Amino acid sequence: MKEKPAQGPAQNGPENAPSGQDGEVAPPVSAGPAETTELGVDDIRRALSARAARPGATDERLDAERDARSYLSRFAQSRITGERVYGGDHIEVLLGQGRRSVRAYQLSAQDVDLVSSAFLPPASYDDLLRDSEPFRVVLLSGARGHGKYAVAQRLLLERGHATLQCLEPDADLTRLDESSLRPGHGYLLQELGPGGTAAPLTGFELHRLNSVMRAKNCRLVITLRDGVRTADPELGKQTFQVNGPPAPWDVFERHLRWWLGPQRSRRAEELLRAPQTATLFTEAQSAGRSLARAAENARLLSESSAAPADAVRQVREHGSVRDAEEFEKWFNGLDDLPTQCVALATAVFGGEAYETVSALATSLGRRLQPPPTAEHPERPRNEAVVATRATRLRRLNASLVGAQVASRHGGVPAKVVRFDDSRMAARVLQNVWEEYDTLRHELPGWLKACAGHELATVRTRAAVAVGFLAELSFDSLRTGVLQPWARSPVRALREAAATALVIAAETPELAAPVRDLIQAWASGDAVLRATAARAWTALRRSGAGSADEAVALLDTLAATDSAEIIEAICLGVTESLAATDGHEARDALHLLRHWISRRDVQRRTVGELSFLFAAADLLEDMSADGGGTHRRWPKLLALATRDPVHQRDIALLWDAVLQSPETYEAATQVLTEWARMVDADATGRRALARLLHAAAPTDRSRRFLLRHVATWNTPDSRAARSAGQILSHFDSKGSTP
Repeated sequence: MKEKPAQGPAQNGPENAPSGQDGEVAPPVSAGPAETTELGVDDIRRALSARAARPGATDERLDAERDARSYLSRFAQSRITGERVYGGDHIEVLLGQGRRSVRAYQLSAQDVDLVSSAFLPPASYDDLLRDSEPFRVVLLSGARGHGKYAVAQRLLLERGHATLQCLEPDADLTRLDESSLRPGHGYLLQELGPGGTAAPLTGFELHRLNSVMRAKNCRLVITLRDGVRTADPELGKQTFQVNGPPAPWDVFERHLRWWLGPQRSRRAEELLRAPQTATLFTEAQSAGRSLARAAENARLLSESSAAPADAVRQVREHGSVRDAEEFEKWFNGLDDLPTQCVALATAVFGGEAYETVSALATSLGRRLQPPPTAEHPERPRNEAVVATRATRLRRLNASLVGAQVASRHGGVPAKVVRFDDSRMAARVLQNVWEEYDTLRHELPGWLKACAGHELATVRTRAAVAVGFLAELSFDSLRTGVLQPWARSPVRALREAAATALVIAAETPELAAPVRDLIQAWASGDAVLRATAARAWTALRRSGAGSADEAVALLDTLAATDSAEIIEAICLGVTESLAATDGHEARDALHLLRHWISRRDVQRRTVGELSFLFAAADLLEDMSADGGGTHRRWPKLLALATRDPVHQRDIALLWDAVLQSPETYEAATQVLTEWARMVDADATGRRALARLLHAAAPTDRSRRFLLRHVATWNTPDSRAARSAGQILSHFDSKGSTP
């Protein structure tokens, strides 16, 4: 694909802009993910209109990536005590509204009663309870298996929080504010560690969370992953050690008696005296199992009505699914190919609707098994269909959870499928890759097909799976998957290559190979350079000094007329501005300012289009004045409101795109959508007025801006209140901003 020459200026520049239009956007021109039509810069300008009319695509993709990373993390911990199912008899809730919400689930009354009645305190509990009393956010540290999560639950109950909610493992704590909390509830976050949340926990953020929790009479208890140390002194003040755990046998006995209840006390005695029970418990101790495993074994044993020997055997078989040495027996025990395919599809695409996962599993089965013939039919004539969804999920130890999922025409309610044990996804995928040659041979081709799926969330999960596998076999994945994806004319596959590298780059041993690969692509043809531009965040996160290297790479690639490279830079910069890492957003804004201030027409055009992509697409949920429902703002407006340096940068960028003949028309369309979004929000209107006042530093820029704002000042514009606020603000400040 040769590079195309730059397009001429748009017809509607600042001096001949339409004076009577309300900024109506052009219809979308993008095709499906497999579209390979050569792009032009005019196509990118038109795509801006589509993004402004329906923003949020980047947020949706990043949310899917975070969920997939959490689900497929090989270090993922069970979400609740005893490794019980996420969902099931638990109530899943959203803290906040929209795609930027934090997922959580409410612990059932049974869970609360269990920790109230069967809890055994560690030796340090009384001191911990006394010393943590002043704080609304408490961090618990201690060795794995010391019962930190049970202590966290009990601590909240003792503080009077009768309703407990557990946050998703990678919850973005910056999204928790007064409007997203339920008054009086207690909140839990398990196994916080490096990269464990969407944003790092700092002393400043901890101070904010304390204030937010106190205002709503809530508390948050966070358990730290084994070995994590809190260097920040502010964090250290609210971190408490869990020491002196109870004896595992005592935990086992207490939980067994609770599950059986007083009416079945004789059954409890029978099981406790059985020599097979002691053997099961000895095996668990020798394997270094945690208190959670002792509690889980007690629950499983209580559910069996068989003789003690048979009951213990059943518990041992259930546990074998989690034990690495027994995993192969479990997977081989899935005695039909469709169920094995569903297991692998659940490992990669857990969190998608069951119907989607099932269809993807079927496509994998077709790759592994030749199509049926008359002589060898796939299913004999008139044979009954007996493999029900419920039966298959029971065999896989998986469950369905109600959730909002993406569809081609927007979010819809559905039942998503996940493994009950959050560690199973990584174990299935890793074991299949390392031990099953036939499956490993077909896996790259299947993931490549999935990476071209019509749903962006499916494409993202396929890419995350490739990044996970790259940690196991980087050279194999590089030649078999990443290189073909990087050279593909299909944009979705190039995006998948970039996402996979973001995952792989976080493994220290792969940081150098990832950097070398991206630099090699950057010196290739236009398609490879577009992939390198799309992967700039992977380069940025690949180790010390990588941020400067990534900025230099993108600056070099921006000297181009290739629409493919320009589009890739626009998407990569937009994702950086969406990142919760403030340094990444700062670097992206500084790079955009650098580009638009240069006489280099190519870089200036790339900078203007990249800024408008981010301005059109990124959203942020803001808490309403005095609590209540969330308000949705353009994310760049929210950044400008919080940080005066960001406000200066974003104002200068708005001034540039509104003054540019090449981007004026698209800029006014995006700005109109901003005004409509905050029109019903007095705080948002004031913030927009302040930003635009800073974005008009000259009489000329002020004249162009206000002429466009005046077109909103009609009853049917949906931005009339924003127009009035802006015009009033300029009048009050005088002619000079």
